[in-house]
Amino acid sequence: MKIFVAASYSAHVDYETGNVHPEYKEWLEATLSTVESLGHTVFCALRADGYKINNDDPASAFRLDMQHIKESDTLLALLAHNVSAGVQTEIGVALALGRTVFLAHEPDQPLTYFNAAMVQGGAAQEIVLPAGREDIQQTLANHIGIVA
Repeated sequence: MKIFVAASYSAHVDYETGNVHPEYKEWLEATLSTVESLGHTVFCALRADGYKINNDDPASAFRLDMQHIKESDTLLALLAHNVSAGVQTEIGVALALGRTVFLAHEPDQPLTYFNAAMVQGGAAQEIVLPAGREDIQQTLANHIGIVA
């Protein structure tokens, strides 16, 4: 299965350099590897951009994301404490295309009103991510591993 992983730049980037913070890159890479270890193909814009904001051609980056969402079976949104306009747009596009959508967040960061409404309305599924890396692997395996 092909999974588009939507993850926020805005909460995890050094705006002077454009680089994603190293600890977030490490966490995200481990999460992407977990999904890939379940036998899925993953596209994540942060990885595709080398963990650096693509300010050179944002329209091209947008088109690339839209193409990959269209080609994906599922969208996994890794939600941050700050709402990301980009992630929310990607969620909306995936829902409009009829893709399965997972909204993943940490337990101390509850879903925002509209994201909670998507889950309550049956349009998306919620994944509460635990703190430990091993627990994240098991949680994703339990949810995404069974979607295949």
